[in-house]
Amino acid sequence: MNMLADFRRMHAGLPKYVPVNLRDIEVAGFNEGEEVSLESLKAKGIINPSGRERRLPLKILGEGVISTKLHIKARAFSDSAKEKLEAAGCSVTVLPGRKKYLKESVKKNLARAEEYFAKKRAAATNETESA
Repeated sequence: MNMLADFRRMHAGLPKYVPVNLRDIEVAGFNEGEEVSLESLKAKGIINPSGRERRLPLKILGEGVISTKLHIKARAFSDSAKEKLEAAGCSVTVLPGRKKYLKESVKKNLARAEEYFAKKRAAATNETESA
């Protein structure tokens, strides 16, 4: 068998987020106006990530109902969770992801391509204005 294919399969089913349902947030007993984040959920004992999970970002899932207005910060939200949170009047903040590492040569090529296409767009807008 191909060892590379085996290596890829080993990581195929690993989670990309630490999932938390709205039901769990409601049970935790957050007060109105409090901030819900990965750190606050760890402090309340709702999640206890260990090993690889310690480095994973938070994802809010929509199972359950929430009744208090909270400030929720997470990397990702399911569609149903966003709908329920907005209906409850909660503020939702989507945290940015990590930037992917790029080699210097790739960065230069991307910058050159962006410059090239910016010139082409400018030339195209000038042609349409003069016509």
